[in-house]
Formats: sequence, C-alpha cells, structure tokens
Amino acid sequence: MAMAVGAGKGPRSDINITPLVDVVLVLLIIFMVLTPLMEKEIGVRVPEEVPPEMLNEPPPPDLTQIVFKVDESGIWHLNNETLTDQTAVDRLKAYYRLAKSKEATQGPPVIFFDADDKTKYVRAVKALDTIRDSSSGWTIGMMTESIKEQAQPGATPGQPGAAPGQPGAAPGQPGAAPAPGATPEPPK
Repeated sequence: MAMAVGAGKGPRSDINITPLVDVVLVLLIIFMVLTPLMEKEIGVRVPEEVPPEMLNEPPPPDLTQIVFKVDESGIWHLNNETLTDQTAVDRLKAYYRLAKSKEATQGPPVIFFDADDKTKYVRAVKALDTIRDSSSGWTIGMMTESIKEQAQPGATPGQPGAAPGQPGAAPGQPGAAPAPGATPEPPK
C-alpha cells in the first residue's frame, strides 16, 4: 500500500472517518441503554367491582377529617371505630367512597396516619400497607405531634414553683430576673 507523505500540495480527496466512528459509537450506546427500558411493561389497575354485601353497608358518619391511628398495643382505630386486620380494608374503602363523593367541596381524599411512639414498627407499616391496598387514591398525611402536647399549662405566676428567670418568679428569690433598672449582683 502506498501512502502520500506531505509531499502533495493541494486538496485531499480521502474521507476523514474519525467523526463518523464517534457518532456511530454514541448512537450504539444510546440504543443499548434504551432497548431494555422499552421492554418494560406498564401496570394498569382496573376498577374493582363492589361486592354485593358492601352495597348494603351503611356509609360512615359525615366527617370532615379521617384519622387512622395505631395505638400502643398495635390496635387500629379509624376515627371512633376499632378495626381488625380483616375488616380494615372494607371500612377504608367505605370511607374512601364517602371522601371521594365530597371531593368537589372538600378536596381530594386525605387520611391522617398517627402511630403511637411505642407501637411496633411492623404494625405501623402493616397499617400503611392496608391504607394503600384499600385505594390508591388516598393522600396520606403523617401526624407527627399531638395538639395536646403543644398546649401544656405553665406554672402559675408568683408561685414558688415558677421557673428561674421567668416572669412568674417572685423578685428577690434566687434565680429571679432582676427588676428593671437594677444592677445585677456578681455571683459569689
């Protein structure tokens, strides 16, 4: 094979294939990545038929808020009802239908989940799975702090049990805040 070594002056007519090989390799990598993704199936959930025994079941009471609670011993409560593992899905479906019928006025169906701090993790996760299995349309809100814990009564002002530095501590007592305009004493 003969090769011209810089002696020829003028235009060269041979093709530079380096950019062509780069483009083909990039396309090959793109197709190798996309091909497995195209073979995945898309899951479709078909609406379930309501069993005839559930048609006669009375709807839950008229509610604006639905709370699913797991107590310390692992027992499930849906608002004021105590649920078992067998009845939970049916009752949650009934509550979901009621919430869905009020979607135009109250917004999407929301259920608040509250698990006691001493609840076993397995029972809490099983409760969340039950909510998910009852309907995929629920919006689950996690309750993290009780309202009762936020509003704890403080000590009565002027009582001996008032916390030091609080306005309820009597002036002149150890740890009381200094009176306005008074110079604090240095610690002994």
